Amino acid sequence: MKRLILVLDGVGDVRYNRLHDQSPLEAANTPAMDMLAEMGKTGLMYPINQDVAPESDQAMLSLLGYNVFSVYTGRGPLEAYGAGVPFEPGDVVMRSNFVTLDEAGFIKSINAGRPGRLEIKLALRKLRNIKVPNLKFVPTIGHRGVLIISGGLSPRITNTHPGYKIINNFVTSAQSLKGKSLKIEKCVSLEDGAKLTAEIVNNYLKEVQTSLKGREQINAMATRGAGNKLPSLTPLSGGNWGVITEMPVEKAIGKLAGMEIIDPKKSLLKTVLNNWDKYDNLYMQIKGPDIFGHDGLCEEKKESIEKIDKEFLSPLLKKADWLDCTICVTADHSTPCKIMAHSNLPVPLLIYGKGKDSTKKFSEEECAKGSIGRIIGKELMNLIM
Repeated sequence: MKRLILVLDGVGDVRYNRLHDQSPLEAANTPAMDMLAEMGKTGLMYPINQDVAPESDQAMLSLLGYNVFSVYTGRGPLEAYGAGVPFEPGDVVMRSNFVTLDEAGFIKSINAGRPGRLEIKLALRKLRNIKVPNLKFVPTIGHRGVLIISGGLSPRITNTHPGYKIINNFVTSAQSLKGKSLKIEKCVSLEDGAKLTAEIVNNYLKEVQTSLKGREQINAMATRGAGNKLPSLTPLSGGNWGVITEMPVEKAIGKLAGMEIIDPKKSLLKTVLNNWDKYDNLYMQIKGPDIFGHDGLCEEKKESIEKIDKEFLSPLLKKADWLDCTICVTADHSTPCKIMAHSNLPVPLLIYGKGKDSTKKFSEEECAKGSIGRIIGKELMNLIM
């Protein structure tokens, strides 16, 4: 039995007057998703649990059946491993964001307005002048990068990124950003052995701001997800697995879980079709809706969902032999435009190939009526497999 798991990054949301009191998913024209919902079973899912607004990497681990509270070792090591950035055992590795601050030092854009290549290149030229022993910064994709501190220090430090708070071991929960006057937070040690780690981070970020002073777009940096090792994952069962992704953390988790990494080409549809018969299980995550959730653009989020349905899922169902497959469509978290951040709201879930509920629409409200009920992410694999 072939299985396709399609994760719509951040698709969950709430209702808006601009969308006639509907969520972006409710308002979207999604005939392919609606058909699968009508022919399958539906429900709602808390990617980790009811209390956590998860990061995407933590949610992916949970959706694949792992207990994130016991296996997760921080965002940084995954970001580096997935991006092919080498680090030694014991190095403290953090995910880093370029940030835009206003003249008063408040955060204007936590992702530096999604800078272009030239803006990033000019900023990196400035950062090369900062020389800190045992520390290096390596850019990865867009506004993202990794900060690596060698020397065997403790990784138990807080995030300077105000959008994610450590709540349990290395697991974080997202914080609302919209409508708040926020600054880059001071890095604080969570144990005595991490005081030097926190000091190094604070001093480096201060030098970054000094070096980038006067730049309008990239003029600061924030860090999160410090860790000094990769998680140890039991390989997935149920046949061979392929993961279709461009993002570093998803590549990292895929490798560690025994998946083969498939880089999507220009056409995501063609990538799936070209690999349809090669794998028993395909896992893929589509970023689009999440971007507009973080930017607070509900109409654009609706349009991105429609585009996925029209340009990817509908033609896939016309060309692929899917009738005897199990197809799961869900999300790794909700990213409501209202708060411009991940939330702890449950996400819609449909599983085609395991019975029928006759759900009328793939949406938060309709899926809540389905027979699957409400589950947590680590229970999903048992339903699919």
